[in-house]
Amino acid sequence: MATIAPVDRQRMYLDGAWTASRGGTPLDIRNPADQDLVGRTVLASPEDVERAVAAARASFDSGVWRDTPRQDRAEVLERAADILQERSEYLVDLLTRELGCPRWFSAAAHVPNPIRHLRYYAGLVRSTDPDEPRTDGAGNTSLVTQEPVGVVAAITPWNGPLSSPMLKVAPALAAGCSVISKPAPEAPLTLFELAEALAEAGLPPGVFNLVPGDRDAGAHLVAHEGVDKVAFTGSSAAGKRIMAVCAERIARVTLELGGKSAAIVLPDADLAAFVRKILPMALMVNGQACIAQTRILVPATRHDALVDALAAAFREVPVGDPFAAGTVVGPLISERQRDRVEGYLATGRAEGARVVAGGGRPNGLDAGWYVEPTLFDGVHNGMRIAREEIFGPVVTVIPYRDTDEAVAIADDSPYGLSGSVWTADPDAGLAVARRLRTGMVSVNGHPQAYGSPFGGFKESGIGREMGPEGLRAYQETKSIAVSPG
Repeated sequence: MATIAPVDRQRMYLDGAWTASRGGTPLDIRNPADQDLVGRTVLASPEDVERAVAAARASFDSGVWRDTPRQDRAEVLERAADILQERSEYLVDLLTRELGCPRWFSAAAHVPNPIRHLRYYAGLVRSTDPDEPRTDGAGNTSLVTQEPVGVVAAITPWNGPLSSPMLKVAPALAAGCSVISKPAPEAPLTLFELAEALAEAGLPPGVFNLVPGDRDAGAHLVAHEGVDKVAFTGSSAAGKRIMAVCAERIARVTLELGGKSAAIVLPDADLAAFVRKILPMALMVNGQACIAQTRILVPATRHDALVDALAAAFREVPVGDPFAAGTVVGPLISERQRDRVEGYLATGRAEGARVVAGGGRPNGLDAGWYVEPTLFDGVHNGMRIAREEIFGPVVTVIPYRDTDEAVAIADDSPYGLSGSVWTADPDAGLAVARRLRTGMVSVNGHPQAYGSPFGGFKESGIGREMGPEGLRAYQETKSIAVSPG
């Protein structure tokens, strides 16, 4: 286990300065692998939230960033990306300690992807003209322009401490918005590094404000009249409440919510290749990922062979110290999350499902919040373990008779975020992928092209992040009638 001195983050970033909280709650952040102290922060009080909104509102209304030429905004974002890149090794270690995911995953995704997001949106806003003239052939001309939506509240979860906020902060800043970022209390420390990088890069005071907070702080932001847009990632239950509150004042909202994604194994699929590729897709971030492939749909004729192969692979998954090179699954984020996952393990057994791998706590890891990678068989799609988002390393296998039934089972879910199709025939895989009611589908585990939109159908959310769609989410469209020519 790597050793880093605990970090002191007991000041919030408000209006361009590191500022003491007024009545906030001190909080220790502990490593979920061994309970060592990672750092200290303070959860925002209502007064802290008010100060953050006031700073963001004043900065936006002044035009100090909104009216900055887009090429200059892009330069600030690129400088911030350079600063984060220089600190990337430290960021990898810090993020791994507060989240508990394997260090190699932090180094491969959790840190480089947010830096890439900054660079992407800097390039996109630089190359995208916000003005588009339109004529109707009858001598009339309009200038259709894209303007920043205003003050954005970016409310994000703990499972992507830097990447989830950056999917909101980068396009919002690129568009010219001012931002209040509220990270979750479980893993807020890495985001402080972004605040420092933006300040060093020359972002004007008040344009980015950081207030770690609990649900009350988030609710305060969502209902605040000074917030023009809420961008939220989290549970579907919380997303429903946020959408209802935003509707009362017609505030703009983007919601990236839960998932219960299905991996459809077609009859001609290579089972060995499938097992090898599905494990990281199912167990990423120790199973705590909204896009995790947690329902495996398999032809009844190949069911036993696939279950045997998956069970053998699950039993061999290295579980342990997130800093060990071979670790694939580390601890869950907290004792409460482990209790939640273990509750689902009990529920699955009570529903009649059969544990074929895992199902308990790994030996020798008593200090951390560990759960064994668990595979359930004997599952039908009506069971809670097949319908509800568990957010842990738990996967179910469900048999089907034909492709129509596989698609029906996959779509028989309140969610529609991700999914995959596995086959020796790419054209057949594409045809099935087109039928699925979900926002993202992979054929044979191929990764999405960078810049593709991220988001879901149904209770998996509203709107899209990443790509040009992510930038447009932070813009308002205005039409101005002008003189012809």
